[in-house]
Formats: sequence, structure tokens, C-alpha cells
Amino acid sequence: MSNNLLGARGARRFLKEFWQKKPLLARGVLPQLAAALDRARVIELACRDDVESRLVIGSRTTWRVEHGPFRRRDFAQLPPRNWTLLVNGVENLVPAARELQQRFSFIPYARHDDVMVSYAAPGGGVGPHFDSYDVFLLQGAGTRRWQVSAQRDLALLDAAPLKILRRFRPQRVWTVASGDLLYLPPRYAHHGVAISDCITWSIGMRAPGRQEMAARFLEYLHDHLQLDGGYRDPGLRPQRHPAAFGSAMLRQVRAMVDSIRWRDADIARCLGEYLTEPRPNVVFGHARRMPAARFARAAGVRGLRLDPKSRMLFSGRMVFINGETATPDAAARQALRELADRRCLPPAARLDAAARDLLYQWYRAGYIELDGTRPA
Repeated sequence: MSNNLLGARGARRFLKEFWQKKPLLARGVLPQLAAALDRARVIELACRDDVESRLVIGSRTTWRVEHGPFRRRDFAQLPPRNWTLLVNGVENLVPAARELQQRFSFIPYARHDDVMVSYAAPGGGVGPHFDSYDVFLLQGAGTRRWQVSAQRDLALLDAAPLKILRRFRPQRVWTVASGDLLYLPPRYAHHGVAISDCITWSIGMRAPGRQEMAARFLEYLHDHLQLDGGYRDPGLRPQRHPAAFGSAMLRQVRAMVDSIRWRDADIARCLGEYLTEPRPNVVFGHARRMPAARFARAAGVRGLRLDPKSRMLFSGRMVFINGETATPDAAARQALRELADRRCLPPAARLDAAARDLLYQWYRAGYIELDGTRPA
């Protein structure tokens, strides 16, 4: 498998000319993806209680949204047209989706969110809308018509179950077939309608909002902040209005707040834990019991790989996995960074005792697994 869909030269050009600037339509990028999923498999995923799924029925200004998990008989009662089934987080369950996500490694993993797959009957879609993040839309099976617009009017319909644009004025229209890739920058209006039964893969790139990130950092400070001392007023005198607090108290409390300090390492740790935090419906299964020495021998023969649901990043001396922080020594960091970049470690990887101990903890937690493609 190539490192990415565009190749090194194409990736550089894309980032320079298109990323967060304007749409790109690339024809025939990955036609073999058409066989990766079919309607039956998408419905099977939507029936699982550990998967986030939605069913969108309607068109124009009349819409209905139902949330999974579903039952198979729910789909036997649907009309032949104008409905879409959406399933989030398929990279955790479908190997082809995980491989697809890794093909976008020219975008840092810190920006990766999830892979969503949609099955649409003819006429199916989710209405004209915009996303607040970058998105790649890769056509699997079937054909779809995309209308896109750089319009500034992003007002939404009132009381609609979806965020649908009140006024959509398409500027470009494309019909896409299996293997075609459409990239859209944030807040770029678009409307996709299935021409035939079709499957579309949506590779979303997360973009934390300023309010969201600030709130998360304040939570981090709440959990880690340690300040000594307290309010004191030994020179207190009687005051005319007992319900009022004066400027002296305000100055002292403001000084308390102004004394709060943090370092770049605090921001990095908060960000790393935030970006690797699993989705709410993700559950890790604990590995079967295995003594640490036996695990080390097996890892040396078979190698290791991240559980498909695991998220792993690093910054400086810190390594983050599934919302947790580790600060391994320099010798261990090299191997752990390789695991984060490649999502696997080959057999006979050079691991010191600290790395082996940490990997064993992660194995017991279900974050990593022995590579099942190699015999023990």
C-alpha cells in the first residue's frame, strides 16, 4: 500500500494549493474501494449497539432522522428512494476503512477524526449543509451528484432535525463514480444526492473550536493546579453596606487568579490527552492473561500493532494513547514513536525494559495486540 493517495509530490501540491483554500476533485483515485463494503454489511454495522449510526429519510424541506442501533427489519419497511444510512467510526471495525484512513497520513494524525460510511438509496442524501472541518469524500460503489458552493450565507432551516441550509446556491456540479475523491475545506456548502444505490466514505479531519479547547484546558488546570495560601484581611474594618465587597477584596482575588501559571508542557499534555481520547462508545477488550516474560518473547517473534480503536500521538518527551500520558526514557521513546507513526512494531524491534513494561501495560488494557498475521 502506498503511503498516501496522492504521492509525495501530489501531497505537497495539495497542501499548498487546496488545503483549507478550495475544493479538489480527483478522479479514479481508489476504484478498488467499491468492493470493500456493500449494503448488507453497512446495515449489519448499523445494527450493532457499539456503533453510532443514523438513518436520514426525506428530501428538500421534509426530513426525519432516526438513531441506531437498528434491527434488520427496520430496513425492509423503507421506501425505494430518498433515504441514507450513516455509520460512524468504521475504521474501528472494518480493516479497509483503517487502511483508507492511513492513506491520508500526509495530514497529521492529530487532525484525524473518523471514517464515516453512508449507504444511500437513489435520491438519498442529508440535504445541503456545511461542515466546520475539512472532509474528504471518496466514492465507493455507485454514483452520486455533488453540488458545491463557497456561499457566505450559511443560515439554517428552523426546527429541522439536521443542519440544513435555508438557501443553497450551487456554483459547481460534479457527478462522481467509484474511486473519485472530493475534498472540501471547512464551511464549504455542499449537497450530495445518490443517482444510483451508492456507498460514500467520508474521512473527516477534526478541528477543535476555540471555546471547546479553552474549556478543556480549564478542566485540565482544575485537575492539576496547586496553589498555596488563601484570602486574608487582618486590617478589616466595619463597612456601611455589609452586602458589598470592596476594591481591596477584588484586588486580592485578582492577584490569586493572576498567579496561575502554566507551561507549554501543560498545553501539550492537555492537547495530547484530548486528541487521543476515544469516542464515547469505544470499549477496549482486555487481552487474555499472559505473563510479562511470555508477552515479551511473543512480541519479539510476532511484533505488535495498535488495536484499531486506539489513538496514539507524541510530542516532545510525552507519548499519548487513548487519553493517557506516558513519559518514557529516550531509549523507549524511539520505539513508541515508531508504533505511533506506523501503528505497528516489527518483530525483533529493539525494546528496553521500560518500553517492554509500558507495552505490556497497554497490552493488558487492550490498547495494543500481538500481530496476528505472524505465527508465534
